[in-house]
Amino acid sequence: MDLIRLSTADFLRELRRRGARRLRDVRFRRNRNTIWSLTQNGRVLNVHEAFQHASPDLLDAFATIALEGGLSTPDAERASVFVSDWPQLKAAIQALRTEHDERRRSIDDRGASDATHCCATPEQRKYLRRLYVYFNRTRFGGALPGDVPVRLSSRMKSALGHMLPGESGGVRYVVEVALNVDLLLDGNGAERVDTLLHEMAHAADYLESGNRGHGRSWREWAMRVGCAPELVYERPVRRRARRGDTVTRVPPLPHAVRQVA
Repeated sequence: MDLIRLSTADFLRELRRRGARRLRDVRFRRNRNTIWSLTQNGRVLNVHEAFQHASPDLLDAFATIALEGGLSTPDAERASVFVSDWPQLKAAIQALRTEHDERRRSIDDRGASDATHCCATPEQRKYLRRLYVYFNRTRFGGALPGDVPVRLSSRMKSALGHMLPGESGGVRYVVEVALNVDLLLDGNGAERVDTLLHEMAHAADYLESGNRGHGRSWREWAMRVGCAPELVYERPVRRRARRGDTVTRVPPLPHAVRQVA
């Protein structure tokens, strides 16, 4: 198989020559999970850096994906399978995951002082994990890492949540997603789901583009996954009577989540 190393401009030119003329930009990404994505209404193709070394067949597959605007046709789905099975991709992702695991072990050894103190009970952690896994699968198409910690904080005042980004050796990762423990109080169901999706959208945006704010790329993710695309979350929530009160409530899982193992 003949491979050539392409710049982003070369990659874009080859895809446009194959008919994907709607594309305006190609961006190489270095991460452990996202293989490719189309953003900005199909005008920007984000691809793993392993694809810098491409063959004509690989370029044909990406052109098909771009032409169809994603996985909207059987041809695009077949092209996506071809891309996902690319041998160089598997080797590159495995190397990044090994690097990530070593970094996480190092963090664990010295103590992750930048992470949020977690006040969740074991039952609450299990509840949050199931929500995260379900939404990652159904709203984000599995684009997020499965091992992102989801914590509860009793120390947040006005904030309802945050996503803490990290970077090491040029590789972006998510330190944690944290939610205000008040969101587990009875009556905060809609706000709890919206806040989790809001922070997961930040995680997806950061891992894909490196952006950390509420700009255009984050709003695209927010609208795609169904959370309110606003800068400040203004919906009122129920609060603890005293900030020092402990919250042990585990809300019932939505019916759809309970149906997923």
